[in-house]
Amino acid sequence: MKIEKLISSSKLTLLEIKIGNYILEHKHEALELSIVDLAARMYVSKSALHRFCKKLGFKGYNELKVKLAQEISEEPSKQEIIDVNYPFEKDATPDQIAYQLLELYRVSIKDTYDAIDSKKLAIVAKLLFEASSIDIYTHSHNTNAAENFQDKMLTIGRIVNVPKSFYKQRLNVLAQQRGSVAIILSYSGKATFISPLVRLLHAKNIPVVLIGKINNNYFPQFIEYQLGISDHENLRDRISQFSSHIALQYMLDVVFGCVYNLDRDKNIKYLKNYIAYMDDRKI
Repeated sequence: MKIEKLISSSKLTLLEIKIGNYILEHKHEALELSIVDLAARMYVSKSALHRFCKKLGFKGYNELKVKLAQEISEEPSKQEIIDVNYPFEKDATPDQIAYQLLELYRVSIKDTYDAIDSKKLAIVAKLLFEASSIDIYTHSHNTNAAENFQDKMLTIGRIVNVPKSFYKQRLNVLAQQRGSVAIILSYSGKATFISPLVRLLHAKNIPVVLIGKINNNYFPQFIEYQLGISDHENLRDRISQFSSHIALQYMLDVVFGCVYNLDRDKNIKYLKNYIAYMDDRKI
């Protein structure tokens, strides 16, 4: 996960946020400074810098600098920076539109990849692997990604429900049993359908996984698990949900891949045993 994402998703004090913002704004300068020099430059203690590094998951300032140097080397040039909300201009040719969307997909997927916390991902994958059933709650265009995930899971014999209307979602929550897992898909995390569902799911001791933009869990008392995706798309000022759609699809594919590999041999065998039943073409 990138340092910027670590800072935004970690529980930091106001002083630690100040340290993080300074380092992000003076990346090249920070690489050249020792921890003593940086502490003096910022008028903070050396121990405060150590605590900051530890909270982000680094052993110390030198390890943070290694990560910082890596990120600097991977930064795109100004010519490569793309506006995910308006990726192509009014007078763009078909070739230009195709290329700009290619770049948007690349940037959105890379940004999502950089935000992945491998430990949290492994925990979620195991949770879904052990679930008796999985229920996905979402709305609008995210339903397409949910149903794509549902299809993939069915190919390995795993039941995934995707109730669509608010009415059926609430009925589904009422009927959902212990041993199942709920997934909430919401880029903003502010969709109105979320609150009544997660409150009842929590009361029924059913674990909830939220997949949406980084740091968008507005119900931490009810939602224990979260996987973040690229968060650069504006909620309203945009051509369409290009970035959030491809980022969400990518994350769900990653989750499926992790679940699949927890019993890879069995899943391969399952598909081979029933492929003739599912595909009866004479080929």
